[in-house]
Amino acid sequence: MKPGLYIVSTPIGNLGDITLRALDILKKSDIIFCENTKHSMKLLKHFEINNAILEKYTDHDFDKKHIKIKDAISSGKIISLISDAGAPLISDPGGRLIKFLFEEKLNIETIPGPSSIISAIQLSGFFNSHPIIFLGFLPKKEAQKVKALSNITNANLVFFTTSSQLNKDIQVIFNHDQDAKIVILNEITKKFEKRISITKEGYEKISPIVLKGEFVVCAELNPIKIKKNITDDQVKKDIEKFGEKNLYEIYRSKYNIKRNDLYKKILKIKNK
Repeated sequence: MKPGLYIVSTPIGNLGDITLRALDILKKSDIIFCENTKHSMKLLKHFEINNAILEKYTDHDFDKKHIKIKDAISSGKIISLISDAGAPLISDPGGRLIKFLFEEKLNIETIPGPSSIISAIQLSGFFNSHPIIFLGFLPKKEAQKVKALSNITNANLVFFTTSSQLNKDIQVIFNHDQDAKIVILNEITKKFEKRISITKEGYEKISPIVLKGEFVVCAELNPIKIKKNITDDQVKKDIEKFGEKNLYEIYRSKYNIKRNDLYKKILKIKNK
């Protein structure tokens, strides 16, 4: 087996989903880098993998560990990189390390396997020709969430969220497109896996959704209906909610308004 860094996908919930190739690589590894050693130790113990050194690696560790990793590979070591679950480097640490090792012309291989993104797309029920856009995690602040969605229309979105952000993210999507269709995938592949499909009207009847665990959200967005006239009352409310500085990013695609025209309208409102 050739020395190098092996990017190994691990199960996202059901341990039976690990591939034979992933097990073979992990058993032959000299060092396994992971996000959380306690979490990954459970996986390795389950499959009786005890030959490798298990070591933490996050993006904060790059400066102190990248040379060590390069030297280990150069000396003939086999190194694996795993995340807490699923395919590494999808909103996980490792990007800087991979770039560095490629620049050093060292061997890097991917060992494909489970991915919550792929599973979510399969379970989403999308049945259209819209492009699929992966957003990672949306920002925590509402104005930043709005900005992240501001130029996206006629697309299928896939993103991660947490129990504390789930309802905030759903509300922002329905504010962006009241005709959006949303599918929430909770605890994919696990015993209590849930799939919740909602429209704006349906969400208002059950809000808030209270769930724990891991989430992937899929949303089908439609072409935005441009509103030609923005009332002064609406502008006032949105300034209070998002702040004057953030307003243009929110309005430019939603209302098809130019920056100068918006600022003239804001100035007119202030002078009333």
